[in-house]
Amino acid sequence: MTAPLKTINMIVAALGGEGGGVLTNWLIDVAKRSGWYCQSTSLAGVAQRTGATIYYLEFIPRSKNQPEPVMSLFPAQGDIDIAVTSEIAEAGRMISRGFISPERTTLISSDHRVYGITEKSATADGTADTAFILDLSTRYANRFVHFDLLELVQRHGTVISAGLFGAIAGAGVLPFQRDVFTEVLAVGKGAAANRAAFDESFDRAHSGGVALYDPDPPSVFGLPEATTPLGARLLPLVAALPEGVHEVVYQGVLRLLDYQDEAYAADFLQRVAQVVDIDSGHNGYDLTQETARWLALWMAFEDIPRVAQLKCRPARETEIREEVRAASGQFIQVTEFFHPRVEEVAALLPKAWGQRLLNSNLLTKVLESMLGARKLRTDKVLTQWTLRRLAALKGGRRKSLGFSQEWVMIERWFSAVLSAPSPVVAKAIADCGGMVKGYGATRHRTTSRLLVILDAIKTQDVVTADFICRAQKAAMLGEDSAAFDDLIQSESSLMEHAVQ
Repeated sequence: MTAPLKTINMIVAALGGEGGGVLTNWLIDVAKRSGWYCQSTSLAGVAQRTGATIYYLEFIPRSKNQPEPVMSLFPAQGDIDIAVTSEIAEAGRMISRGFISPERTTLISSDHRVYGITEKSATADGTADTAFILDLSTRYANRFVHFDLLELVQRHGTVISAGLFGAIAGAGVLPFQRDVFTEVLAVGKGAAANRAAFDESFDRAHSGGVALYDPDPPSVFGLPEATTPLGARLLPLVAALPEGVHEVVYQGVLRLLDYQDEAYAADFLQRVAQVVDIDSGHNGYDLTQETARWLALWMAFEDIPRVAQLKCRPARETEIREEVRAASGQFIQVTEFFHPRVEEVAALLPKAWGQRLLNSNLLTKVLESMLGARKLRTDKVLTQWTLRRLAALKGGRRKSLGFSQEWVMIERWFSAVLSAPSPVVAKAIADCGGMVKGYGATRHRTTSRLLVILDAIKTQDVVTADFICRAQKAAMLGEDSAAFDDLIQSESSLMEHAVQ
């Protein structure tokens, strides 16, 4: 009796829009042309980058002496010969699910990152550790082939499926000839671009897939020459500061000029100079750098005029056209999602009017009935006109309720930095400026907890950087406030005990 043939088992994980289904069809076509059976199944992922679509393929050669095979519809742990992922975090997920085994699995992956929803929505830094995943993949896979496929395919004007197809062929994990792979690519849209990406990816994978990283030499920032009267007025103020802070301060000035006006940027420079006066100069004036960084970002808080300004600027349309690869002269439709709240409308009004609106249950309910989620086409003239009118309201921003509320908090934080008992404590307070992020409930939560930390600092006889750092870390854990509340309460209890 002839021994039964064994299947080659492959699992592919690709994100939406990356051509995972196309890649699967190409592999099926290659198998058929080579006289092999190929069976595939897929499990769709979830939209908005919360998961990848998983494709499972089994290959087995056709044989006259064997009955038609019955193959599995689902992958099994420890039974995968080839795992292919379109970005490195998906490789980590394959390992966590038990699909990668040191005895038999070749892992092929692009080592770029596409951040998931959980990473983006984390209040603090929620990104996965790429270096850890690379090390894990090297240890758990029998063979690990990886390089930046996204950069490769973008240079050739195609999608990552073509690069993965070349990497699979180049790694030699399937017993099919290169000519068969290229014959499959010769038909269909974008054949030339796909072939170019395939060829380069094939060569990279064939040589092992990992090139020596040769980083670019670090660039040295230098202030530009003034070419306008505005530059002639502001650049000397930046140049008067220590050289180590020039870059972050210069970028802050550019942001605030775009956000508001020259006077606003000059106010920022004046505040940075105050921080320089208390900075010991340690570690390249890191106190001034971090205070300037968070101060500039906070001063450019995103209200309705700012959001409208960002939505309708020409550079954004250019970025969108490049991302969707729109041809020159090709029309595109852009739908924006808005969800204005009563608080944001009140923040736009003059201080007295906005406060009156928030204090009135009747006005609040009427406005809530008029607001809600909206989908607006920003490629339409009326929407563009509306956004431009809203953006123009930045001229009255200083008189608005939102501006007043933000600056009460900014002043409290900035004053705490200046009055800190030591540069180390001042740096810890300055780092708390990074807590201010998000919008809506997230924004309210992070700023409220920052104010709680500032209140706790005021009540302490001896302020330590360690307490501030622990409080900041606890505050950024998410919606659950238990750890943060416990820390603040325990610190308050210690202070009360010390007083008694």
